Amino acid sequence: MTNDTAYAGRGDFGLHSRTRVTAALVFETAWRIGSGREGETMSDLGVVRDPGGQPVLPGSSLKGRLRSTCEALAYALDLDACMLDREASGVDCVSDVGYYRNVREDYRKASQQGLESRLQWIDDHTCDVCKLFGSPVQAGRLRVSDGTLREWAAVVQVRDGVVIDRDSHTAVDGLKYDYEVVPPSSRFDLHIDLENADDQNLALLGAALFEWHAGSSIGGFTSRGLGRFHLKDIELSRVDLSDPTQRVRFLTATCADQRLVNLGDWESYFAKRIEQQVALAAGAEED
Repeated sequence: MTNDTAYAGRGDFGLHSRTRVTAALVFETAWRIGSGREGETMSDLGVVRDPGGQPVLPGSSLKGRLRSTCEALAYALDLDACMLDREASGVDCVSDVGYYRNVREDYRKASQQGLESRLQWIDDHTCDVCKLFGSPVQAGRLRVSDGTLREWAAVVQVRDGVVIDRDSHTAVDGLKYDYEVVPPSSRFDLHIDLENADDQNLALLGAALFEWHAGSSIGGFTSRGLGRFHLKDIELSRVDLSDPTQRVRFLTATCADQRLVNLGDWESYFAKRIEQQVALAAGAEED
């Protein structure tokens, strides 16, 4: 048995590959990630800030928005998205609490039959989006960093808002409020790590990156025009630990940028995976 074969056969739980996307996220409009409490400007609705008063772009918010983007695009790739709601989506997935409760005993029985049976059960009962982002029975393959602030206006603005009566479509007396927003042109650096990715994972992530590169939105009050952003300066790198040279480099490099191999043009790389998935789906339909 060669070293590469030995490494590849050591189970499905180790790290076999890591794909990293780094990018700059630039806000085209004012935006807000709400703190859930009064703002430092004494406004009714504050934004999340760090101890130094600078705005924060949490990785949890980025990952949640990325998931919703993948859910919206999954159908175009002939992939399943349970939307965390089996009744709404029609997709059986253990991420739906009610469905998982009904099949939990089946999962226990499959687990008793051995590792291969358990992994097959998980694969059969998890939608494609949850295979990427995680479910109650399987850790996600994707991680998103907090945004690292690079540029901002160094000031938070306060805007007025009113509660609108849904029947009369007029402002409700006495229900005025104000809220904080961060001005446009804020820039954050971020990275997305995808471990042990298969072709479907890469196609789905790639489609979401194309969407974000063209422009998307995040945060609160997006229906009012807030939170519009786009990605720029996207770079793609990867390590394949079945390659001994890459493995040694990954294990011994002291600089994070040197641990992975730059893959060059991210658009060509992901476009190829998307084209393959679409072609595969079209072939399945013809059959």
